[in-house]
Amino acid sequence: MRLAPLVLSVRESGRKAGCAQSSCPFCGARFAEGQEPFPCPDGSADFSCAPCHLVRHLERETIAEEAVLIWLPEMTQAALNALAHGAHRRLARDSALRWAASPSALTPEQVPNGALEAIRALEARSFEAETRLGASSPRVLGAALMRMKPKAYEDRARLLGGLRLWPRGRFFVDGEDIYPQLIADRVAA
Repeated sequence: MRLAPLVLSVRESGRKAGCAQSSCPFCGARFAEGQEPFPCPDGSADFSCAPCHLVRHLERETIAEEAVLIWLPEMTQAALNALAHGAHRRLARDSALRWAASPSALTPEQVPNGALEAIRALEARSFEAETRLGASSPRVLGAALMRMKPKAYEDRARLLGGLRLWPRGRFFVDGEDIYPQLIADRVAA
């Protein structure tokens, strides 16, 4: 399966409702049985996984709680999202997914599966993003992207270089974090 390009974006339109897909067109993650598309700000439906949806919608009200910008030029955004899926599934298996958003709160002995160490190492890359961009909040980048001229916006993949979005294991829909259920469905499958 050929994956679609995944670039930090705002207001990217989703695939049309009714598209029969069994995996994310951006990172290849398998969808949970019966997963519904996520609502987009423009009212369309997005058939990407939650982490890829976040990358394509930095304008979300809750984006700062759901993700952080990191500097990781040696890995594509799609590969990073696939890594996030694995780490989050591993934490969910150990009933520790809630710690993905604050990995420093636990010691490796409390959750000895390696997932927290990987998450900590990746989140540490937010310092480099902040140094280069002046912030590690995706909300700041989203606001800047919304103000860009169309020509510059089209060239954003090159302009942003190694900047990536690390999903923190949260995804809010109507004020409720539904990500634990999405991951639990995948772990059970």
